[in-house]
This record gives sequence, structure tokens and C-alpha cells, in this order.
Amino acid sequence: MAFVVGFLPWIVYWVLVGNVPFQLAVLVAVPVSGLALLVGRLRRLPGRTLDTGTLVVFVVLAVLAFVVPDDVLERWLQPLGNAGLLAVVLVGLAVGRPFVLDYATPTVDAVTARTDGFRAITTAMTWLWAGLFAVMTLLSAIPPVVDGSATMLDSTDTLSILCYWVAPFVLLGLGGTISGAFPPWFASRSTEVDARSAGGPAPVAQGAPPPDASDGLEIDLAADRRHDEPFDLVVRGADGPVELEVEGTDLVGRIWRSRATLPAGADGVVDADRATPTGGDWDAPDGDAPIWAMRCVGAPDGADPTPSMFLPPAEPWQVTVRARSGGRSETRTVRRHSAGPGVRIETVHLGGRVAHLALPADAAAGDRLAAVACFGGSEGGSDSQLGLASALASRGLVALAASWITEEDAARSVQEVPLERFAEAVDLLAGHAAVDPARVGATAISRGSEGILAASVAGLVHPTALVLISPSSVTWQAIGGGGEVPGTPSWTLRGAPLPWQPLPSGVLMTQLVRNAIGVRRDAAAHRPTLLRLRPAYEAGLARGTGDRPEAAITAEDVPCPLLVLTGDDDALWPSGPMARTLLARRARVDDQHHAFPGAGHLIRCALLPTEAPWTGGIAFGGTRPGLAAAQKESTDLVTAFLVQYTGAAARA
Repeated sequence: MAFVVGFLPWIVYWVLVGNVPFQLAVLVAVPVSGLALLVGRLRRLPGRTLDTGTLVVFVVLAVLAFVVPDDVLERWLQPLGNAGLLAVVLVGLAVGRPFVLDYATPTVDAVTARTDGFRAITTAMTWLWAGLFAVMTLLSAIPPVVDGSATMLDSTDTLSILCYWVAPFVLLGLGGTISGAFPPWFASRSTEVDARSAGGPAPVAQGAPPPDASDGLEIDLAADRRHDEPFDLVVRGADGPVELEVEGTDLVGRIWRSRATLPAGADGVVDADRATPTGGDWDAPDGDAPIWAMRCVGAPDGADPTPSMFLPPAEPWQVTVRARSGGRSETRTVRRHSAGPGVRIETVHLGGRVAHLALPADAAAGDRLAAVACFGGSEGGSDSQLGLASALASRGLVALAASWITEEDAARSVQEVPLERFAEAVDLLAGHAAVDPARVGATAISRGSEGILAASVAGLVHPTALVLISPSSVTWQAIGGGGEVPGTPSWTLRGAPLPWQPLPSGVLMTQLVRNAIGVRRDAAAHRPTLLRLRPAYEAGLARGTGDRPEAAITAEDVPCPLLVLTGDDDALWPSGPMARTLLARRARVDDQHHAFPGAGHLIRCALLPTEAPWTGGIAFGGTRPGLAAAQKESTDLVTAFLVQYTGAAARA
């Protein structure tokens, strides 16, 4: 309704201008526009550019109405009025006060009104109106330009009727329809998008695997291995090409499967690490491909079959391998584990947050071992780091899967998180009886890397080595489910806000509108509806830190060496450029940076399926082979680095 009131002086003017003398039309419009301005002031509403500009335009038109001959006004008053309205809109945009923003702000809560996304969408709608008013101006200028005798009062001239009246006001109606219909449509479709990514299916227990059976073929494969160990599949006894199928289920019961046809050697042996497939889900020799090339092919009855990032099921993961060659075949199920035999996992608590401590199998009383604290990203909790902690414990380090924010809090927003939480985790680990406090390192990914770096710069933690996966070079503005949280930091230090780099989420509006348009098609086709956040972070970095130099993480103040892992196809944020910024500040020869071609934001230190690099509607980026290569190298890189700088005993 407020939107209509804003145009009320114009509606009155357009009704009168073709039916009463021009002077009377504008003399009525002036007090009406003044009254609209006065009402806003009496209601203590912020000044609106449309109200102020309208009054100015009608005062100008009133002057023209009394000094310009009527025969000129008959031809040019309508295009002049439309041009004046266009000028009002453009001036509002130029001064950062788009008129749609003025009218939309009272309809939303104060937090939403301050977000960059809200400003972006109201600015875009204002530009829509500017375009419509520009076309209206051009249309109404056609009759006097084409036919010098045409006037807005002609009731028999088709050109005058169409260009002065019909076409401009059809456009005006179109603009009003779009402005009225778009917000509720967008809100409704956005709710559908959010519903697709909200929560997730409950865990589903793995079913009993098929019985092992052999008929002439032998699958040479270790019965039990860890997720961070190779697959190394070999088939013996083939009398021709081997048709291979490898299958397992994930945490929520989705079925994952890879297939390939591999040529056999003259000795009847097929070594997946040497054989080039003639067809199937991978196309080069790779002994690990039967795992990483798996695709999501099904879901439990009644569950959404749309694939999402693979999460290992409860221990152990049962992987069934089927091989056929001519009339020969074998079916065999093997098991893959997070931790090696004897590794002990203990649940501990950090300020009400759950953490998991992984102790090496041969840790004896009195041992003082090297240790590492593992921090996750904005997903919250510690479960995401339990696999890495288990793998590192299997390789001889005491490892803590730590939590700096709960999953419940992370689902709402990452805001005002005390950096002291990182110190709590490191101190708990360093104080354990099995740990040498002088040899404690840390790993962190994404927002966790941002936090641990900031905590290190502040002197809250003193790791002997630091592994950063997809890191940030600045401390960012708080972000929640609806975008950035206005005026709020992600982190605090000793109770005070940590300086933050603004996150202009408005640049994501094109994606959000596109997702709103396509969400139902995506759902019908069982495709994810994804948001790539990287453009917003790139826009934030492009603004520089000139007005907030303290938001830049002074990585040179971190005394320990850094190992940084990034993917060049990171869709969440520009981790590669930010990593280079961090390391350039340090210029240390003991730092390492491994940038993986084709890898995305999430680089996991385990051999896992790489299809569907997304979760919760957020794209991580990365190609299947690129992510597989990063997985293959990352665990060994991380282990070697930690062994070198913590003095841990190297172990496979």
C-alpha cells in the first residue's frame, strides 16, 4: 500500500492532465505531493527520495505550465513528466537511496533491512523501475518527434493514443505487478530452496552384505584397511576382460556404486593400478578409483534420491566387490575403518561442547607423545574431524577432534565466537598425560583455519606446526542462514569484537533468483539446488582492507611453520589466493603450499567417493578426479609435516 501512496501524486496528475487544463493538473499535483511528504514527516518516517523528488518535479512542471505555450505543452508535457520521474529514480540510485529500499524497509525486520542482500534486491527492483520509466519517456517522445503536430489530447490519432497513453501505462502496470508479485514469490520459492537443504536424513544402519562367493576368479584385496589407506584392487584368474562392480552405502543409507571393464593380462591378472579401463566410471589406471569413482545410485525407500556429499557409515564401512570374466566370478566384501586396530577413542568435553580424543594403539603409561588438535569448519561440532583424528592416531599422534562451535549454533550463525575456545582445546590436549606439551600441532579447515590463525596471532595458542586446509587471510563478518549478520563479527577476543571484513552477500542475488526459478525443476530431476558463495567472498576481498586493515590476519606473527592445502576449483571462497596472501606476508622457507588442480573447498584426508561435492545447498567445488588426487596426497602430506615439526615417530 505504501508503494501505491508513493505514486499517488502521479496517479492524480495522469488522471487530470488529459482532462483538465495543464495548469490545473499540476497545481493539484503539487499540494498532493507536498501532503504525501508531510504525512511521512508526521509519521516520523525517514525521508523518501520518491516523495521529495516528486514534489520537486511537480514544482518545475507547474512553472513550465505557466510560462510555456499550451501548444508546446500538448506535445511535450507528458515526456517531460516521465523524464522527471526517471530523474528522481536515477538520483536516488546515485546517492545510494533507491526508492524501493525506502518503501521495503518498514516491511522487514531491522536485521534483514541492514543486509547487503536486501539492499541488492531493492536496488535491482529500483533499476527495473528506472528502465520502465526510461522506456515510458522514449515512447511518449515518439509522437512529437515523428509527427510535429501530434499532441497528447488527440483522441483520433493512433500514434498519440498508443505512445502517450496506452503503451506507457501498460508498462507502468507491468512494473506494479512485478513489484507486488516478486517479493512473495521469491520468499515462497526461497523457502522451497531452504527446505531442500535443511537438516538431512537420519542415519541408516548398513544391511548385511551378500555372502562371499567364488567361481574361478580371485579378488586379491585386504579384508580390513583404513579410510586413509589405498584400495589396491587386483583380480586373478581372468580369461578375458573383467567386469568390475564396487558398492557400499553411506551414513544415511544411500547406495554408492562404481563400475568399469578392465583388460586382463596374458597371465589372467587385472591390477586396477595398471589397467586402463575400456569403459566405466574412470578412464585411467588407478587402484583407488573403484572407491573414489563411486556414484550415488539409490536411496532408501521414501528418501530423497538427490545425491549429497558422501559420509562414511558407522564402523566399519562394508564395501562389496563383484568381478566377472567370461564364466568366472567372485563376490567379496571388505571392511574399511577410520582407525587402525587398537586406537582408542575417548569422548571429552570442552565448555559444554563434545570432542573426541584418539590415542595411538601402542601408547603406554608414561609415554609423552606428539599431538595434534583438529578443528573443523562452519559445519560445527567435532564429528567432521573424527576421521582425520583417527587416521593421525593410527599414524602415531595423539589427536583431538575438537569443536569450536556446536552444530546447533553453527546452523543458526557463526557470530561472536570466542577465540579462547581454540585455546581451550589445545590446552586440554597439551595437558593430557600421554602428550608432550612442547610438541602439539593443529589442523583446521575453512572457518576453523580462520579462527586458529587468529588465535595464534593473538598468542592464545602456540602450536609447533599448523596445517591449514582452504584457509582465509582475513577475519570475516558474521554469517548466518540468511546471509551476513549486519554489524557483527565472527570472532571475539577477551570479550571484545574482533575486526571483520564485510561480506557483500548482495552479489549472490542473481544466483538466489536463478535458484528460486529452477528449484522445482531441480527437485523433479533429483538435482541439488546449489549456492556458490565464492563471488561474495571475492567481492569482499576486492574491497580491500583499507578501511579495516586490522581485519587482515597478520600471519607473520604466527611463529610455527605452516602447511597449506587448497584446491583451485574452490566454490565456497577463494582459498588459493587467500593462502598465497598469507604466505607472502610470512616469506618463510619452512612453509609449504600445495594447490591441487581440480580440487574444491573440502579436501579430505581419506579415500572416499568424490561425487557430489556439496552439502546443505552449498557447493564446495572440485572435479571427481581432482578431488581424488587431493585425497590421495593430503594424508601423507599432513602426516609428514606433523612428524617433521612435532617430532612424532613416523608410522604408516
